[in-house]
Amino acid sequence: MAEERWSSETVVDLLAARRRGSDVSWASRAMDPLSPHQLPPESRYSRDEILRTVLNDPKVRSAISSLAAARRVDVQTVLHEARAIVHEMAGKARLATVRWIGVLVSKALKRIFVSVYVNETAVFRIKRQMRLSQVQYVYAPTHRSYLDFVLMSYLLFSYDMALPNVASGMDFYRMCVVGELLRHTGAFYMRRSFSSDLLYKSVFASYVAALVRHSDRAIEFFIEGTRSRSLKSLSPKFGLLSTVLDVLLEGGVPDVYVVPVALNYERPPEELLFAYELLGVPKPTETTAGLFRSLSILREPSAYGSVVVNVGEPLSACRFLTVRRRRESVLSPGARLPASVTERFAYAIVDSHKRNTILVPFNLIALLFNERSQTCPHHPYTGTDRLISDYLWCERLLRVFGATVRPRSAESRDHPSTETLLRRALRPHQELIAFDASHALRLRERHRTTGGATAVARVKGHALSETTMRIAVPVLNLSIYLNPTLAFLMEPAVLAVAIGNDDHDVPLGIAFERYVFLRTLLSTEFAMPFPTTTDDESGIRAEWERVFRLLSERDCISVRDGAYVRRKDFKVFSLLCHVLLPFVDAIYVTCLALFEWDETDDEMMTTETILVRVQRRMERLFLEGRGGGGGDDDWGRHPYSLSLDLIRTTMSNLTKQGVLAPCENRQRRHVYRADKVGLASIVGRLRDLPLQRPVGLYLEAVLLPASLPASSLVSAKL
Repeated sequence: MAEERWSSETVVDLLAARRRGSDVSWASRAMDPLSPHQLPPESRYSRDEILRTVLNDPKVRSAISSLAAARRVDVQTVLHEARAIVHEMAGKARLATVRWIGVLVSKALKRIFVSVYVNETAVFRIKRQMRLSQVQYVYAPTHRSYLDFVLMSYLLFSYDMALPNVASGMDFYRMCVVGELLRHTGAFYMRRSFSSDLLYKSVFASYVAALVRHSDRAIEFFIEGTRSRSLKSLSPKFGLLSTVLDVLLEGGVPDVYVVPVALNYERPPEELLFAYELLGVPKPTETTAGLFRSLSILREPSAYGSVVVNVGEPLSACRFLTVRRRRESVLSPGARLPASVTERFAYAIVDSHKRNTILVPFNLIALLFNERSQTCPHHPYTGTDRLISDYLWCERLLRVFGATVRPRSAESRDHPSTETLLRRALRPHQELIAFDASHALRLRERHRTTGGATAVARVKGHALSETTMRIAVPVLNLSIYLNPTLAFLMEPAVLAVAIGNDDHDVPLGIAFERYVFLRTLLSTEFAMPFPTTTDDESGIRAEWERVFRLLSERDCISVRDGAYVRRKDFKVFSLLCHVLLPFVDAIYVTCLALFEWDETDDEMMTTETILVRVQRRMERLFLEGRGGGGGDDDWGRHPYSLSLDLIRTTMSNLTKQGVLAPCENRQRRHVYRADKVGLASIVGRLRDLPLQRPVGLYLEAVLLPASLPASSLVSAKL
């Protein structure tokens, strides 16, 4: 259990020692960074040797020859292009640069955060393994903030471990000065999409393969591909991992150990921007000037609370490769690794991220505030007594489902009372939620004007009204702090929705069918493998039985005659059902909009038009729906259903099911064709779910005036 492992390990605050000593002395100390890949001297290549290896790779040479023939140009012309690509891509690590950047980073982190906790025992255990093995290591951290790779490098440097080769996006490459500095810390650059570019694809694969084989430093990349604006795990991307595993399959290394690292922020610096991005306001472009503007976060000391870094147990790639598969690769050198193997490994990494998520007290406060707003909208938490009582109840519930709720303090003498703990947890979020003059806990208004017609034109979905934005921005801001709890609550929540939140008995067979149906629809949203095989179905059955047993042992459900089930604990079921409703609503409204789409209409069914149409419909339901009639007005009443991420993941899920089929038209735009029969089936089954709607509407919420200065405009932030 993750909680037992965390509590049994030594947890330290990396910033505590830095506050007591000199940053310059620390950064310039004598050190011999541990290289995780123990290579013989002849196999350890310098940067120039790696570049030559890439350009002489037979696969790259073949791609160069093919492109030269296709373009009818000289081979040297394409070779020159390949050379430019690999020089653009390649890292250039220099310890001297790392040292002086380390001084700046240390000072900045001490200013921004109260503490950075890490389970030191796990770090030392991995260091011992690295000294004894010759395998290549891959660090796979979660991606919740731009600070993730900074914190990873800070952690490794603090423990005298070599900084890795970090896969970075071209957005950073284009940043003046900063791009080159990052290259000197070990970053190598990759374009976001290059599947159709044969030359770039072959050069990139060869470069990564050379790093796996011949670099004594580890590789680091984000398995999710991009930052999670919702602070929950995203479905993994397979490209870079597949390239690494191909090297293992070819015998380039004896094994690859992937180290999952879960970074958990009490308050990520981008929190407000995340809320806007989820609603369709595009993220700001990464520029050096923007980086300097972002230094405004240094104004208020310790404003972003703490960070908890949980280093997980390394995952051996060989465990996912059967002996038969490796033998086949020897007999057929050109054989590729099946996509199913890469996918299983990728989801195992994401699953480790979920298990190793450390919840901070504010995650529970957000969860409880969301529940209170829907069950007792006119009776918010007043004072701390009821909040403390519910917090302790919620903490016990989450522990039942395997969550690690509160990081053990590095200072053993620091055992704050629950009230002190909650007040500390609220402090970094006083711009979002606070007690008003009557001691009622309420959200603050955070929305500011989006900057007129120019900003509206840049919106990715529907241009939401100011009334909607005023409510949705703080609610989504709060909801992203609720989302980390879903790593532990999702499965029991699906089971709760399948059983229903009323007093009627439900046949076990029907409850299980609903569970499988919802589990399939939500698999993309919650980063779970999409069920396609008999093994997947048996895995879902085992998952159902495990969660069913947990709820039974807690006396949340009762079973009659071994054939019927009903809920017993209303409080638990209410929490579980309400936390899942925005996701179910988003799926329903998306499917209904696609089902009612008139394909003879001039508006083609593209990603852009779907986002606009569904979000517009969701806003209408949110503003006008009062519910209670059993019709479509019952859906989409939670502001989180407005998130474009929910619409996108629903589209992705429907595509996997074959209900939504992408095709290219003459303008080479992705246009979708919908299976109306499949959509009608999904809509009908969702309508048949025993969903009990919340009493309250966020539309009726009373928000506190904003605590932000008037100059803090969204247009300025973007």
